[in-house]
Amino acid sequence: MEKRIHSKKTHNLTYRHYLYHFKWPLVGFIFLLSFLTFIQMNLTTIFVSNTIQEQQQIEQFNRNVIYPIDILNNNNSVNINYYFLEKDKLKFIDDTHAVNKKQKIILPLIKDQSTSKSYLILEYTHVFGQPRFCSHTNEQIFGKICPYTNCEYTCDQTHENDTHVLLMHKRDLNYKKLNSMKRNFEQIWLLWHDEPNENSPQINQFKFNWTITYRTSAEASIGAYGMTIVKENPWSIEQFNSWIDEQFIKRHNQAVWFVSNCQPQKRLKKFHSLRRFYSIAAFGKCISSNESFSLNAQSQSDSKCHRQSSCEKNYLTKSKFYLAFESQTCTDYITEKLWRTLALGAIPIVSGPERENFMRIAPPHSFIHIDDYTSDKQLAQTLNFIATNRSLYEKYHHWRRYYDVYHEAKDLDPYRFCELCYRLNTNKQRIWYENINDWFLDKC
Repeated sequence: MEKRIHSKKTHNLTYRHYLYHFKWPLVGFIFLLSFLTFIQMNLTTIFVSNTIQEQQQIEQFNRNVIYPIDILNNNNSVNINYYFLEKDKLKFIDDTHAVNKKQKIILPLIKDQSTSKSYLILEYTHVFGQPRFCSHTNEQIFGKICPYTNCEYTCDQTHENDTHVLLMHKRDLNYKKLNSMKRNFEQIWLLWHDEPNENSPQINQFKFNWTITYRTSAEASIGAYGMTIVKENPWSIEQFNSWIDEQFIKRHNQAVWFVSNCQPQKRLKKFHSLRRFYSIAAFGKCISSNESFSLNAQSQSDSKCHRQSSCEKNYLTKSKFYLAFESQTCTDYITEKLWRTLALGAIPIVSGPERENFMRIAPPHSFIHIDDYTSDKQLAQTLNFIATNRSLYEKYHHWRRYYDVYHEAKDLDPYRFCELCYRLNTNKQRIWYENINDWFLDKC
């Protein structure tokens, strides 16, 4: 009995001694475990919160796009009228701002011209010094799929007084001739202008009725420089995964930039800052030879590598990113830089107009806007993460399963002029631009 009691006491002392001896390591282990659990819970919360926030943003912007978003229901036979109607919703918002800023005047149309059997559009000026559509057929101008077939295009100047629309290109305006004209106020004076940030207050005097340009609130804007269209035959998941696998492996973890206009200094400063943290193959007269770093095996000289060259296409098809930096910040000024990048399979890094301007027309989750990052180092880290993480890289291309992009004039012009014909057939407003110069300079 004593022996059992003694053994028990000895055992208890050993156990207590063990706890006392390892007390602090054990406390440290429990603290570390608690800390890691806390961090994990917070990271999960942040990740879920960010994911929910991103989804909410996507859903929010999806309500403000001009292309169809109900693609998951296999509704791929989309009539072009869908684009016009969705664009009109955004145009109404932008027109309200323009009216408030006294840039536009919009009144109900007293005489309803939408019941006219046909509409004649006269190319009243040249376009950059040359006839633009004078040798084209109506089908070439308005497209085969345009639901409106009652518009005609002419360059016959004898129709100056009886045409419905006088189309004038801003760079080719004859101010003296316009001042001497006896204006027919039943006609629509239509100004065509696709260039940004040109201060021309003298054109305000002509009170143009409509515009054809890149701004969403223009009477014809769809397809100014590019557009998102629904694929006739969506890719299968196998086709998409095969494309992603190939592109993820063959493309270099770098950005490319071709720049010829050295005047906009903001984007040049951004390039110089970003290249400190991320490799950029840059070409053009604004870039010195020691400022470009390329991961491509065969580099080419500046004289051979320029915009619209085979060299540019080679770099765009072998790099994961392209600096689609616009020269101006003007509202809705988004050029072929974005669209050509998307068409050639790279991810555009964009700057210039606000993010919402891009969201309206670009495919969903297809670009990276520099304004979303607090520093160039953070942007570079994100680029590197996307380029090395297949799942994240895939997210920026998921749209390719359901959409294509157009960026060439031969594909875009019929959409622009079909919209013009749609506007003539459905217009219920009397519009004129009170300050068209300020309207063009918005946020420039």
